[in-house]
Amino acid sequence: MKRRSAGWWLQATALGHGAIGAVLYRDVLAQLARDGVVNSVPDRGDRAAAFWFMAAAPALWMGGRLLSSAEQHGDAAAQRAAGAVLVGVGAVGATAMPKGGFPALVGIGGLLLRRARRG
Repeated sequence: MKRRSAGWWLQATALGHGAIGAVLYRDVLAQLARDGVVNSVPDRGDRAAAFWFMAAAPALWMGGRLLSSAEQHGDAAAQRAAGAVLVGVGAVGATAMPKGGFPALVGIGGLLLRRARRG
């Protein structure tokens, strides 16, 4: 069986994040859609939380796609940088929000750093 790349795992995490957000924030997202999207997200509150939760999914997916390319082309520097950022963001996020999914980023980042070190 072919091992999955860290980029693949990050893209899978992004899809899961979007799916979870669509369920957790379904009422807020539905209300936002009914009211119209233009200028509908305030700086704080449920709509802001839903918006930023959902905005993270495509950003994570894009990061995973770029990371997959770095893995395929042997760009060890990019892999180390991505691994360090994922571990850092994951550790801070898990500390601030222990029930969130941030430990997944620590795991993916750690996997990436281990694999990048091996070459």
